[in-house]
Amino acid sequence: MLNILKGKESNKLTKEEVYEFLSIYLKDQLSLSHRISTNEETFSKPSWSEFQAYQIGMQKAFQRVLDLIPDQGTNDN
Repeated sequence: MLNILKGKESNKLTKEEVYEFLSIYLKDQLSLSHRISTNEETFSKPSWSEFQAYQIGMQKAFQRVLDLIPDQGTNDN
């Protein structure tokens, strides 16, 4: 998925396509981080508080970058 922005084909993408790709990727990563942090097995980790702090920090970072992407006029937030 990420290779789409690295190759020669990336020059053919419009700005809107790049925004959409990044939005989808960031939303997926945000969702994944949330699922990982609420997984039942994570509560038994000896360093649970550090793990949760890390996941929350990642979620905040993903959300901040997602907020920087201009609204493309779609209603699927």
